[in-house]
Amino acid sequence: MTDRVGQNDFDISKTVNYWLESALYDLDVGKSLIDAKKFPYSLFFGHLALEKILKATVVKNTKKHAAYTHSLPLLASKANLNISENYLLKLREFMEFHIEARYPDAQHAFYNKCTETYTRAKMNEMEEIFLWFKNQLEK
Repeated sequence: MTDRVGQNDFDISKTVNYWLESALYDLDVGKSLIDAKKFPYSLFFGHLALEKILKATVVKNTKKHAAYTHSLPLLASKANLNISENYLLKLREFMEFHIEARYPDAQHAFYNKCTETYTRAKMNEMEEIFLWFKNQLEK
């Protein structure tokens, strides 16, 4: 049994690798979307990369499947890591990139906010935190 109900019957290493490989791919897509001038979607993929690296971390550290959620703060709370307050604040801030990039009512203001300068700065912050989590996975 390999579904979420059968928590003890799944390959932890394979699951961690799945989330990590997907996270690395999404981070690369997010960075390439900056060059394509698709700034809101760049930030959306940055959020997605963080979500997946956090899910890899949760699986590795808890030996259980990660929760069905897009919430970076929730996943961070389940990761069993000593995460700096600054990183936790940033993860809360980055939640805007998941919600605002997808829902039409909020898109206009969000799109206007996503200048190239803003997007590059936020993507740099996301990549820094991403790399910290990746380093934790490799320990």
